[in-house]
Parts: sequence; structure tokens; C-alpha cells
Amino acid sequence: MTRSTATTATRSPVPPLVGKLPPHCERDLSELRRFVRAAVTGAAPAEAVSPSDIRRVLVTGATGFVGRFLVRDLLAHDAGLEVHCLVRAPSEEEGLRRLRANMEHAETWDDDFAPRIHVCPGDIAQPRLGLPRAEFDHLCANVDAVYHLAATLSLAASYAGIRSVNTSSLRNVLELCLRTRHKHLFYAGTMGIFPEYVCTFAHEYEGSRIAHQGQPDLASMKKTFPLGLLGYPWSKLVAEQALLFAQSAGLPVAVFRLGQTSMATTGYSEPSNITQRLFAAIVDAGLVPSGFALQSTNDPVDTLSRICTDISLNPERRFTLYNCCNPTPSYRTVLLEELGLELPEVSYQAFRRACQARGDASPMAGYWPVLDHFGRYWLQGAAAATSLPISDRAIREDCPEPIEWLGPLTRYVRHNRWVRAHREDWPYPQPRRSLDFDRLVRQARRYAGENGVSFEDTYPEWMFEGLEQLVDALNSPDAGLPEDRVGHIAFDMCRLLRNNAELAGERLRHPVIERQEIVRPVFIVGINRTGTTYLHRLMARDPRFWALRAYEYVEPVIAGDVDAGLVGTSEDPRRALARDVFQASGIIDSFEGTHHIGLDEPEEDMAILRLSFRAWMFATRHPIPTYERWLEASGSRESYALHRRVMQHYTWQRRERDRGADGQWLFKMPTHLRELEALTEAYPDALFIQTHREPAQFMGSWCSLVERIRADVSTPPRPPDELGAEQLRAMGRLLDRAVAFRESRPELDDRWIDVSYYDLIQDPMAVVAHVYDRCGWPLRPEVVAAMEAWLDEQSERRRTEKRHTYDIADYGLTQEMIDEAFVRYRDFLSGHSRRASLL
Repeated sequence: MTRSTATTATRSPVPPLVGKLPPHCERDLSELRRFVRAAVTGAAPAEAVSPSDIRRVLVTGATGFVGRFLVRDLLAHDAGLEVHCLVRAPSEEEGLRRLRANMEHAETWDDDFAPRIHVCPGDIAQPRLGLPRAEFDHLCANVDAVYHLAATLSLAASYAGIRSVNTSSLRNVLELCLRTRHKHLFYAGTMGIFPEYVCTFAHEYEGSRIAHQGQPDLASMKKTFPLGLLGYPWSKLVAEQALLFAQSAGLPVAVFRLGQTSMATTGYSEPSNITQRLFAAIVDAGLVPSGFALQSTNDPVDTLSRICTDISLNPERRFTLYNCCNPTPSYRTVLLEELGLELPEVSYQAFRRACQARGDASPMAGYWPVLDHFGRYWLQGAAAATSLPISDRAIREDCPEPIEWLGPLTRYVRHNRWVRAHREDWPYPQPRRSLDFDRLVRQARRYAGENGVSFEDTYPEWMFEGLEQLVDALNSPDAGLPEDRVGHIAFDMCRLLRNNAELAGERLRHPVIERQEIVRPVFIVGINRTGTTYLHRLMARDPRFWALRAYEYVEPVIAGDVDAGLVGTSEDPRRALARDVFQASGIIDSFEGTHHIGLDEPEEDMAILRLSFRAWMFATRHPIPTYERWLEASGSRESYALHRRVMQHYTWQRRERDRGADGQWLFKMPTHLRELEALTEAYPDALFIQTHREPAQFMGSWCSLVERIRADVSTPPRPPDELGAEQLRAMGRLLDRAVAFRESRPELDDRWIDVSYYDLIQDPMAVVAHVYDRCGWPLRPEVVAAMEAWLDEQSERRRTEKRHTYDIADYGLTQEMIDEAFVRYRDFLSGHSRRASLL
């Protein structure tokens, strides 16, 4: 870094601490300041290189939880970078072995890294870092930057017990950085120096805020962090203050205050973290303390590492202190019951006694003083904070790459998946989850109470009948539901129940919703794999249509008092939850190459019907024949009445967002073909566009897609020929019912438009023009331009994505079998001259 760049990093000044540090801390800080003064007095070290010219770095704590990711990220960031790692080991060979083993465990090791890694056997607490003088002098002359991560991370330790490693040893790092020439010093601090962060902004900290370049309040620290019990935050604060002093003396410094972390985005986890210990103790004891909820402030370690790497090597960085944490870690508090875990809730004292009866076998052994101290803040239950008043301005402005935080559901799912795959590395017992109807009903009561609505009106008897049938089917051997998916299914059921309650609450607050009219909605109802998505998204480019985007389906109601102008925009808070739900479910990967799922793209309205628990898509996702037979017999009349009721909410939301605007709803879902009677009863003036394709062509594609969808939700997977027979029956019945409806309702014929898949693919704009002409809609030039631009984007995307391959023979199907299953459908089309060319 040049002198001018060092000045740039101080443009946003850091205010001084207010008050006095405890005497032990003050003495250590004074000693470090004296060392810095002595080191710079009369010295004329060369200036630090620009961050863009950093080629050789030293990392302390490279074998630690954060270090094994930072080393990977540094080496991956720049192929010309060399990393020296200070490792406590008797030899260079043993140090490298230890580093490699830890990185392999975290899945961050790459054999190509080896030539650029240089292990320095040493000790951070020893003079010259425990290195021979010649080696230390060599590092002083050749290293461009130091990443100081090494620290004793024990939360339950006195300041006196950890000061030698966490505080005093900083003198040795500063000596390296100040001698011969200045080095950039990047320090791994902690958000834990702020009492409000550690206390989750609860109770007396509810109105607190952690400001940009802010300092902690010493009075609060003294009250909240007793020096003899919680020395860790004090040790990090003293080190941070010493570095700020060194920066004022000319050393280029950046402090990365890392948030709470115990896992990576891959699910790789650190079992010693206290939040992991607490959850493990709950499972071990079979009891849950009152007020426990899953910890939301758990930032992925690799995301934090990437932020540190990108900012440290950014020559344009401007700030000194970086609050490295997600200020919105969770859209909602997640309770254990919502994840299929039912444990008796007891008082904290009863929970503590049960765990202590386990002695040293309890995961919380040795940590009770900390939990006793913070329990009233951490055990907040549904009231736990889901948005943290922390300024993340510095990381947003100085990180050259976008920062993407993993959602809490995805973290939970990936963590459980990793633990199950690495049982030998995980010292704690695994919880057993279950899908229980009565437990779901209890959750529904809680959701109704939270939203101030009638339980009976929100969840009519027919809805619970569907839920009970679905739960029974999913718990049957036919479903083959893997144990590691039970928690996700339970949460999905709870989410649907909660959405129903929140919709009821919104209707109660805004009675005008009841009066919203939905006029001439358009339903694209071609069978699967016949171009319905293509046509739906193409027509949605026209602003005359209102089409629900993927994220709107996940969460129909925005929680809290949110400006209506945010609805449907990039700032809509539902987007974060939708992204989390999609990532956690794995559905995006399941559909890769077959159906592109984007947060802002129109999607099928199956999510609305799922709210009723009486919908055919459940049987597509899971092999549940008993549920299919029940749904066939009971029908979907109530489901479509609920569909219209929910759409009144979306209509009101659109009109609130765009005052005076109006639109025509555009829907798309193949299984509407199975329930056309119920659909037209709910929407008597509906218009229909049905796409058509040769059954032998869509059946192979469809079977392949169902197989992929079920791959991780059913074990063992159904044999391909059984899957083929099952789906051939289902698709045949679906189109038979559609044909029967159309033949029985000739008075609706003028509201149906038939479209050939082949025409649509060959000349989509001609098909659109035909549809618009039939319906009497104007096709304006700006709409044509928008549609053509979208078509160009799709052509480009399809050139690069992996394509979906399939063969009907893979599923035991033949052309003759398929033709026979769809004979009524084919006869229907061939019997009408205007439809003869559709196949």
C-alpha cells in the first residue's frame, strides 16, 4: 500500500473508546502502544506495497476454523500468491501435514496449492514468533501482508488465562509488520466485543445499534463481560485498540470483526461452538429449555473468509473496521417443533439439572457459567431477533464482489446433511425427527393466535382432512421418506399453515380484500413438457398481465409494516426467504436443465393450491398412492375456492403498490387440466390456452423430470419401469378428464385456444399474435420488443446450459403403450379440423 492508499483507509474516522479499560487490559494496551512508539521512533521502513501488488503473505492460525478457509481463498484468489503459514509443530513437514489434514477435513485443500504454501514451525506467543532469527528477518524483508487469525477461542475463560496468546502476542506480529518495511496487517477481530450482539439485542439492548466504524460501550462491556469469566471479548478489544494505534503511526491496518460462526456453506461444522453444544445437549437430554429457538446469527465461515480476502486485496478499500456479519440472518425465528422435533419443554433449571446428571458426557459440561450468564438473552423463543441493527456499510462498499448470505433453512439442511455423512467426525447424538399430524395442528393454533384470527375459520375441517391424509401418506412405506428429509417436510407443512394464518390476518386488517374482483383470468393449461412455461413467461413480458413471481408464492404476506411500494421490487423482503426455501429444498438443482427457476420469473400457481393440502402436486413430488386415491375421490372444489380467495390478496397487494393500475392475471399449471370443473366454478369467466405435443415426446421428458424430483425425497427410488407405468396412468387420466370436460362444455369452446408446441418453438411471436388476435388484445410495439428481448436471452441461456436428455425406453414405455394411454386425447384432437395439426 502506498502512503496515499493508507490515508484513504482512514477517511471514515474511528471514534475513540469512551471511558477506561479494566486495569489489566489498560496495562496490556499501554505496553503494546509503547512498543509501537519505540518501533517507529527513528525508523524509516519502506512503505507497504499496494494491495494489488501483494505476493507473499503470512497467516497465523492457518490450521484453525477460519484459517483453513482463508488459506484456500487467498491461494484461489491469485495464482501468483504465496502463503506462509505459522503452525505450532516440531518441523516443517509435520506442520504441513497438520495444515493439509485440517484443510482436507474442511474440503478446502487442493494439491495444486502445495508449491505455494510454506509452513513456518513456530509459536505466536514466543519472541520472533518462535522462529530462528534468520527466518524471522527473511519474513520481515519479504512478506507483504500478515493475516493475524491465531487466538485462544475459549468463551469461558478469564482474561488472565488467554491474554498471552490473544493480546501480548500481538507485539510479535507488530514487530514483523513494522520492521524493514511496512506490511498490511489484517486482523480477525470479533463482533463479540459488542454486548448487544452477544446478547442478541434482547432486553436492555433492544434499542441498541452497532454503528459504522463504531466502538463498543465500555460501561456495558464491564457489566456484561466479567473479566474473570468472559475474558475473550476483552482480549480482542485490547488487540483492536493496539492496532488502531499502530495505524495512526502509519501501519496499514484492517480489522475484520467476524460474526458468530460454526459452519460453512457446505454444511461443514465446528462441534465445539457453544450453540452447537447447546443444541446437542438438548438432543442428549431429550428436553428443551423454555424459550429455545434455533440460533440465527451463525454466519458461514467461508462467506466471512471470502469477505476478508476480497476486501484485503482491494486497492480501493477505504475503511478500517469491518462488521463482518449478516444484519438480517433470518426472516423468521425457527422453532424446533417446526422442524419435526418434539421434545418436552422444561424450565431452564430443570434442563440444567438433567444435563448435569450426565456429567462430563453432556455436551454442555464446563459451559454452564456462560449459559447461566447469557441464558435470559439467548432463550427468547419466537421473540428472538431476526434483524440485527448493525451497519454493514464497510463490507458492502469495500468488498468488490457481491456478498451472498446463506439462509437459515439452507444452513440447517446442509449442516444436517454433512453431519449424517460424517458421523465419525461428529461427537454428539443425532436428533430423530417425525412428521406428526397432532403436532402440526398445535403449530396451526399457535399461528392463528399470533395473527389474532379464528382457528376454526382459518383452518376449516376440509383443510385438516387433507393435511391428515397427506401426513399419513408421507409416513407410509410407499413414500420412502428419508429420515434426513423429514425435518424439511415438517417445516414445509408448518410454512403452509403459517401462510394461511397470515393471509387470514391480512384479510382481518384489510376488509377491502374481500371485495377484490378478478376478471377474465388466463390459464395456460397444457400438459407438462409442452411449452407451457415458455409461453407463460413470454406473455408475462406484457404489463397488461399480472403474473406471480416465484418469491411471492413462498410468502404471500409481507410480515410487519412494510411500504407497499416494496411489493414486487428487488427490495421485497420475501425474496430472501424464497431464495432460502429453494436452496434448502434442492429444487433448483432438481430442475437444472429442465425448468429454470428464478426468483423474478413467473411460476406455476401450484403453491396456492398447496395451501389447501388437497393438491395433485404433492403426489408428483412423492410416491403416495393412498393420497392420490383419496384426492381422486374427494375432488378439489375447496382448493380452487381457496385459490380465488388467496388471489384476492395478491390483487389487493398489486393495487396497493400501483395505485390506479389494473391487470389481468396470467396463470400456468398443467394439473389444472385435472380439475377444470372446480376451476371454472371458482373463475366462471376464465380463459384457457392449451398447449399440445406428441405424447411419446412429452412422456419421456416428464418421467425423467419426476425421477429427478424424487431422487432425494424417496428411498429406495422406484424402479424406472414402475415410475413409467405410474406416470403414464396419471398423465392419461389427466388428459382424459380434460377432454371429458371440454366435450361436455361446448358453450365454453370460444374461451379455449389450442397451441401447437412445434409452432410455439418454431415461431413463438406468431403464436403470441394468434393468441392476442383471438382474445382481442392489442399487441403493442413496446410489448413485442420486450418479448423479443426475452426470447434472445433464452436462446443465449439455452446455448450454455446442460440439456435434459431422456428416452421412453428407460421407463419401460413404448410408442404403442403411450398411444393407447392417450387414445381419447388424440381422437379428440383429430376429430376437430381446426385442431388436426396440433400434434
